[in-house]
Amino acid sequence: MIGNTLTIKSSNNLLTEGPVGKGLLVVALPIIISNLLASVLEVADMYFIGRLGDVSIAGGAMSISIILVLTTVIFGVVTATAAFVSRAYGSERFERIQVILSHSLYLALTFSMILAVIGAFWSQDLLLLLGADPGVAAEGARFLSPMLIGMFVFVTLMILTTVFQSTGDSRTPMFVMIAVNIVNIILNPTLITGLGGFPELGIAGSAYASLASRTTGVLLLIGVMYLPSRKNGPVRLPTKWTFEPRLIKDIVKVTIPSAVQSGVRSFAFLGMTAIVALYGTAGVAAYGICQRLDMLGLVFVMGLSTGVAVMVGQNLGAGKVERAEKAVRIAMIANASFMAIVGVLYLLFAKYLLAFFGATGESLANGIPFMQIVPLSYFVIAMAMTMGFAMNGAGMTRPGMYAAIAGQLIVQVGLAAIVVAMGLPLQFIWFAVVCGTVVVFLCDLFFYRQGAWKTKKLNLGGEN
Repeated sequence: MIGNTLTIKSSNNLLTEGPVGKGLLVVALPIIISNLLASVLEVADMYFIGRLGDVSIAGGAMSISIILVLTTVIFGVVTATAAFVSRAYGSERFERIQVILSHSLYLALTFSMILAVIGAFWSQDLLLLLGADPGVAAEGARFLSPMLIGMFVFVTLMILTTVFQSTGDSRTPMFVMIAVNIVNIILNPTLITGLGGFPELGIAGSAYASLASRTTGVLLLIGVMYLPSRKNGPVRLPTKWTFEPRLIKDIVKVTIPSAVQSGVRSFAFLGMTAIVALYGTAGVAAYGICQRLDMLGLVFVMGLSTGVAVMVGQNLGAGKVERAEKAVRIAMIANASFMAIVGVLYLLFAKYLLAFFGATGESLANGIPFMQIVPLSYFVIAMAMTMGFAMNGAGMTRPGMYAAIAGQLIVQVGLAAIVVAMGLPLQFIWFAVVCGTVVVFLCDLFFYRQGAWKTKKLNLGGEN
């Protein structure tokens, strides 16, 4: 009965039928809003941590770079989950979605346990290893430790959100993200500054607010699964938790290159942070704020690119390759145009944006050149991300891995190291960022035009 009901629903699937632009907008717009709301969380964290001074800003920035490195496997699992679920939905193998969900959770939650141990015992050591001053390391560990210990909450929220989005339901995560934002915005100042009788936790309060708000999101998504109106929906926790070694193996095959890609990007960011740290705490603080502003500017691109990944996965599952290609073309034009506008705005208002997020004095002086140089490459980033997400949506994750290794690790970090060795000013580091971006774009373009992603096969397990 469940299968029949879902089959009827799939006959009106806007992602595989009707106007491509409309289908892309339907799935991508709520994702864009969700990403914007997620960025509001980051902005709120930046704003309140920024009030604590450069030491807290630097400690938070370095902690986030460590988190990005340590969570690479998790992001790989999320990418693989999106590819498998969207392919299953597009090919109308709805019964496999619950099984894919459970196996993705097996992988992600197992790894999050490792992160919890690292967070409990070695947070400050990791920050010192990255080159943080003792004071910055001590402050950053107060944020890093609870974030790593509670990483299973973030993991579960990412996996559940991805499964909803990959079936074309991106509105539910959007509404849940609204609730997450409300909780976070209330708790952030409350726990950081000690409002309403709560203890003043400083930077640690930001971590606890993040964990509490994400826990709210997980509970809401699970609750939505079991609403009476979704009784026969495809997204549910399995009634029987099975284990299929072959499915785990196939998910891991897609996960590993994506995890390496994420790991390389994170190590590159970590390396860049360590290199920038050689210019002092103010340089790290500026770099941290600029990176957050980068991510804020890319909210639209991330959302539309995620929508493209879903469109590609579902249409390849439905055997509609040309429709998948058209979705990529539309998204690439929209993303490049949008980021060109963002780049201009960042150039014009760099000083005010940096000051709003706590940059003062030397950190402001270091950040302004970044905002005058890096945004020039934003439209290139947009096109590279669109193609990369499209190939990931097909389950072809190796090209992104190669692009990250060549562009961000070899070119970006390599040039930055040369800049330091030559004793050049900090702003030359920002030119290294642009050079790395161009190389990433060229690599993605090469693999995308080869077209192997259009014939990529995924083994969903179960009976064919």
